Amino acid sequence: MITLSTALLSLGCVAVLAAASAGAQTNDSQYQRLIDKAVAAGTPGLQAYVRTDEAVWTGVAGVVSVEKGTPMSLSQRLRLASLTKMMTSAVTLELVRLRRFQLSDRAVGLLPAGTLDGIPHAEEITVTHLLDHTSGLHNFNGNDGQDFVADLYSDPRRATRVWTNAELLAYAKKPAHQPTGRPGEKMSYSSTGYIVLEMILEHREGKPYPQLFREHLFAPLNMKTAGVEGIDLRGTDIADSYSRPEGADRKPPSPFAGRKNIRPDGLVNLSAGLDHYNAWARAAGAVAASADDLGRFMSAVEAGRVAVMTNQQAQFAAARLKPGALFDWNGGSRGIQTTILFEPGRDITVIVLTNASNAGTSSHDIAKQLLAAARGA
Repeated sequence: MITLSTALLSLGCVAVLAAASAGAQTNDSQYQRLIDKAVAAGTPGLQAYVRTDEAVWTGVAGVVSVEKGTPMSLSQRLRLASLTKMMTSAVTLELVRLRRFQLSDRAVGLLPAGTLDGIPHAEEITVTHLLDHTSGLHNFNGNDGQDFVADLYSDPRRATRVWTNAELLAYAKKPAHQPTGRPGEKMSYSSTGYIVLEMILEHREGKPYPQLFREHLFAPLNMKTAGVEGIDLRGTDIADSYSRPEGADRKPPSPFAGRKNIRPDGLVNLSAGLDHYNAWARAAGAVAASADDLGRFMSAVEAGRVAVMTNQQAQFAAARLKPGALFDWNGGSRGIQTTILFEPGRDITVIVLTNASNAGTSSHDIAKQLLAAARGA
């Protein structure tokens, strides 16, 4: 998810230059202390990336597996959750640049006939509406998506099932799930909109969306760890995902049901024993990668080689004129927290990926601490 405000606009190895100053080395130590502190506070494991101008620091803390005590490494993949949407946007905008279709095109005209039948006002939805969350489409995994959550966690095939995009879109067709507004009327976050974008990409290009991610992003940007869970990657290829239950979380249907605490504070491994944990999110949230590879992705975004916003160049230019203006992208789900911060004015990028939620310091808080340290460097 990307947030917007005056001050908050929007949205492998430790690499220190050979000629780095003693001050830069001291700052690197400060970064490491901050992520070590987050682990001491309860976060099982994390990866962090900080870029200031041309200097890049990457670091890890904690473990990939609490049960096994496997140390986190820079080559490990972590689930990105909704940061995946940045990649779906990037591929969509690249195909717009290649004139495969236009931002103003109606979704119904870019999909097989009947795909959006049953959704009120579907004929008005454009590609832009899908990208900027103004389509009005019911968010299948949002606050009013309890029926999907129940279906997901009660599914006897949950350990191996990869949901199809048509199955996810079907929740927006239920009479009980009316649109949040007419297309273009207001912003209302919708993972369903990104499932429709996935369907458009696949139909227009005749290729599955993971292949399009590989062709347009992962291969050109040398993102060697990046892949889509459930298609490119199995659960065992990705760091485990941990969380602590709250309230009625242990009552079925719930990802906590039947799972035992692995730490005295109630931490639970939510992904253990599943072939795929987050594959259901597809182009709205199923990518896993390392922080280092996300750094490569962000370098391309910041340089303008990759676009994740329709008016990206103008937004970045405007932000450079506003002290402290910050682009803030986040992803989160049970057992997953991810954050990217980009401050154009100071040319600072911070990335934090964690393998937990509701356990220790959040990825966003860790990222803000690292950003403060980078600003003071």
